Formats: sequence, structure tokens, C-alpha cells
Amino acid sequence: MPRFRPPGPPEPLSLETVRQIAADVLRAEHFYVGTQLKLVWGRAEQEETTWEVFQGRLLDPAHTRERRVFETWDVYQTESEGRSAEPLLSLKWDAAARRFYIVRGIDSYVWEGYDSGGGVILSRERRKWVRELVGAVALEDYSDAGELRDELICLLFHAVVGTSRLPLTSVEAPLPAFSFGQLLYCHGIGEADASPVRSYKSLAQATARPGLNRLERIKLLEAFLHAVPFADVGAASRLFAPLTTSKDLTALLRGLFNAASLSPYTGLGEKTVVFLDAQEGDGFLPAAEAADFLSWLLRQIGRHLTAYDLVVFHHRGANYPDALVLDAALKAYFNRIERRPDLFLDDMRDNEEARNVKRLRRRALRQGWLIRRRYEEWPVPDLPTSPGENNRVLPSSHARVPEEQILQPSRRTRRLYAGDPLASHLGPRGAEALRQSATDLCHSEELRELGTALFLDRPFGAGKAATEPDGTLLLASEAFSRSVAEQRLRDLAREPNLFTDLERDKCLSRLTEGPEARGLPLDAVGGDARPGTVSLTDARRAAPDYVLLRTTPGSVRALLRQYDFTQLAEQMDLDWLFKGDRVLLARGAAGQGLVGHDDGPAAG
Repeated sequence: MPRFRPPGPPEPLSLETVRQIAADVLRAEHFYVGTQLKLVWGRAEQEETTWEVFQGRLLDPAHTRERRVFETWDVYQTESEGRSAEPLLSLKWDAAARRFYIVRGIDSYVWEGYDSGGGVILSRERRKWVRELVGAVALEDYSDAGELRDELICLLFHAVVGTSRLPLTSVEAPLPAFSFGQLLYCHGIGEADASPVRSYKSLAQATARPGLNRLERIKLLEAFLHAVPFADVGAASRLFAPLTTSKDLTALLRGLFNAASLSPYTGLGEKTVVFLDAQEGDGFLPAAEAADFLSWLLRQIGRHLTAYDLVVFHHRGANYPDALVLDAALKAYFNRIERRPDLFLDDMRDNEEARNVKRLRRRALRQGWLIRRRYEEWPVPDLPTSPGENNRVLPSSHARVPEEQILQPSRRTRRLYAGDPLASHLGPRGAEALRQSATDLCHSEELRELGTALFLDRPFGAGKAATEPDGTLLLASEAFSRSVAEQRLRDLAREPNLFTDLERDKCLSRLTEGPEARGLPLDAVGGDARPGTVSLTDARRAAPDYVLLRTTPGSVRALLRQYDFTQLAEQMDLDWLFKGDRVLLARGAAGQGLVGHDDGPAAG
């Protein structure tokens, strides 16, 4: 069985040990709790409660008559009026079924029916704590106490940070207390038999603890950035220098933005920029590594917003935190170009490797510029949000967004980047770097990047119901659209002093008259696995001419970690799959199966 943390020596498992493990994993010293959050830990007690699980969801008490008896270990949130109506976190032991359930509570706005008299049933909104099932653990699947403890630690961790990096359902999103820097669960973060950890300094120090899952280290860094006040980010960043290396730190930052749920938006992009500036200013982070991280971030956001724009997707642009991160990163990028033009501008003394590195950095500038310019003055809600998130009770700093702003773009009064034209941030060296990025389009890979997007897919979720939480493997694949590339080229041509008419026409000619991109057309890909989830067929909604190029190597590695291909590899050559750099994984058009394409004529 896969382990969340490295395994320890074997431990015998008994019913008494089961209860000891349950009491231990939910102890206060395993939590970081911010100063604005008050929690109380309950003792183990017997509880009889309404309980029914349907399609992976815990039904509301009003929707079931079934009852169950549990032994429970709970953590409650307390306010001036008393403790929360439901536990913020709860570990429930069903002795009859020999099964643990991990449940969390969300303070929410819900609609409920009521009898208004005269046989008329109406509905009204009210505030209520809603229970969510995070996971279940059957004791029969475990023979070792360490394995059981590890699984409970994993589920409690995900109960706080969310069960997926793509939160399409509520349980996949973090608890609001995590997003606002007030809560994190990390087993062993504090001293034994102690109170919760209260300082963000402890979060930084914990990133260097041995034996952590990499995602725990990533979320510790994210929790640190959420928790530290903006004015203190620069000084607090010095905590990391004695704990790690610059390369490890930038790898954690990449993992952070790959795994983070950016909404509700709490200034994570702006804090990260200050964090980087401080690390670079102190001499811990080399300027080239800081530039390369921002380059990666701009290119990732560029591909994401090319695939999932603010017109069709993101609730028609209602949820736009990616655009805010891009703005912060791009402005920081401009500043770096002015300070260190040698990292971005061509020099006749550069060798081929140096030229390629600089061209990649300029690619990030060009792609970020295109996205940012497209959405200047774009109508957006007062705050980035989604219908589901807007039904959560958030701190007063995040006022609830009027529903009509989410559902009707015409009712939005805020304009994205209003009064802040991008050109006003561009210095002379940045202008030269942007001009060189346009010249770079003489390279075919740069032209292709204009229309390259990154689409997500859950190919193994077909057996789940339409709104059922889906924890199956999430894959990411690159795709190219010639029509999107042509539009981007025309957008660049409208910018002053970037292109001559001749240069523009040459690039357009190469796009329109060049060979078709080698890849898998969308009509060869199977339809949606089920409604309400991501699929490669979402590309049809973005542009009908998208061609799938490859599945990202990281996604291929995730597939190989989750499934054992040893026996299959003994019967056929799977070197192309194990290398993972030129593989495309997509559902077949004729059925539900997953088809692997190598770098042959059908996929490139």
C-alpha cells in the first residue's frame, strides 16, 4: 500500500492500539493555529448521530433518517457565542463496521425549505455548519499500526488543505482557515503533550523536518506565506536560509503554485514576489534562479489561461486569481529586467546554451504580456470567487460577492487592472527584451508557444456520479491551436515598435502555410468521462482546432507511480512510456479506456 510518509518498523495492531492511534493523531500539538482562530479539543466520547453516505457525500441530517453510533475525537471552532455547531475536524470510529471516517465542518450559507403556512413551502437562506466526508479507512485493509496511523495522518492533512489541487467540489478545496493563514495540520509539528504551534516561525522551521511527505513541505511553505503579515514577509523570509538550499526552495515554490488553490485570493502572488526579492537581496537566492522561477510561473499561468480563459471558463471570468498572480509576477519580472538585463538580453558573446536560456526567459515575458494586455479593463466581480466558494462564510476582509456579479458579466462593475496600463511599468530594457521576444518568433518553437495550452483530464473517473468527489489521477496535456497562435500574433503586431509589417507577415505566413502540428486531433479523443469534471475535450470549447501534443512528463510519472506496469513490460516494449517525455495519454474515442500514444505519426 502506498505510504504518505516513510514507513517505520512493524507495529502490531489491536483494537486498543486503534483507539490510541485515533487519540494521538488529533492531539493539539499536531496543529498550527493562528492568533485569530480559537479551537477546543474534545475528549473521546460516544455519539449517536444521523448518518448516510450517498455517492461519496455525507447527506445533510434533514435528508436521511438513518442513525449510527460512533466513538468520536473532535476539534471545534469557538466564537463569542460558543463552540461551532459541528466539529471543524472529526475522527469517527464505527466499531460495528470497524471503520474510521474523517469529517470536517464548513460554516456556510445554505438554502432550506420551510412551511410558510397554507400548505405553501418556500425556501430561504440561512447560515449553517455543513458536514463533509473527507475519507474512510476500513480496518480490515491494515495489519500494521504504522500503516493505519499513516493513512489517518494523510486524511487529516487533506481535510485541512483540500483533497485535490483542482477543487471542483467543496471537499477538494482547503478549509477557509488554511487559506487565511490560521490553520494547518502536520503531524509532529509541535512538542509532545503541548499546545498548538502558534508562530509562523515554526512553520518555516518545520519545512526542514526529516520524514515529511513533499506535499507537506509545500503546504508548510504555503501556510507560512498565508500566515505572515505582508509587512513582515521580507524579514521573515530569512528564516529559510539556514534550513534549505536555493534550488530546493525554488522547487518548493514551484510545487506550491502547482498545488495551491488560489481562491479565496489572499495576496499569495504579491507575498511570493516580496519573498523572492528578500531572498535575492540577502544573497541567498541567485538572481538567475529567481528570474527562472518567475519565468516558469509566467509560462505556466500563460498556458493555463490560454486553455481556460476568462470568457468561457472560470465561471465566465468570475474566478480570476490566476490573473492577479500573473500581474504581480509580471511586474516583478519587469523590475528584474531593468536590474539585470544581462539575464534577458542577447549578447554577441553568448554561447548557444546561454542564448536558449535567455530566449526562454523572454518567452515568459511575451506570453505574460499577451495575457495581461488581453484582460486589461475586463469586467470581473468585486473579488475573485465561484458560486460554491461564495456560499462559505469567510472573514470580514472578504465580503460576500453579489450573486448577479458571478452569474451575469454585464452586472460586474469592477474592471481588471483598471487604471494600470501595462505599458506604464515597462522600462527601456524591458522594452528591448519585449522587442527581442518578438524577434524570437523566427524560431518555430516560439511560434508554437503562442498557441500552446495546458489542459487537464481525469480519465479514470467515469464510474463516479456527476457531482461525486473524484480523487482519481489528474493528468495534464499540452495542446496547440493554430487559430489561437494567429490571433496572438496579430495582437503583438498591434503593439508599437515590436514588429515591422514585413516581419508580421512572414510569421503569419509560416503559421498559415507551414505543416500541420503533429498530434492527436480532438475528434480522436473520447468524450467527457462525466459531467462536471475536467476532460481533454474541454479544448473544443477553447478553440476547435486544438491538437493534443503530449502529456506532461510529471503526469506520466504520476501514472507510473500509481499503477504497476511490470508484467505488461515483460510482454511488450514500454520504454517509450517509461521515458515519459514524448507520451500522450488520452481516452479513446470508441470507449472508456485510456490510450497511450508514443512519438509516432498519430501523436507528437
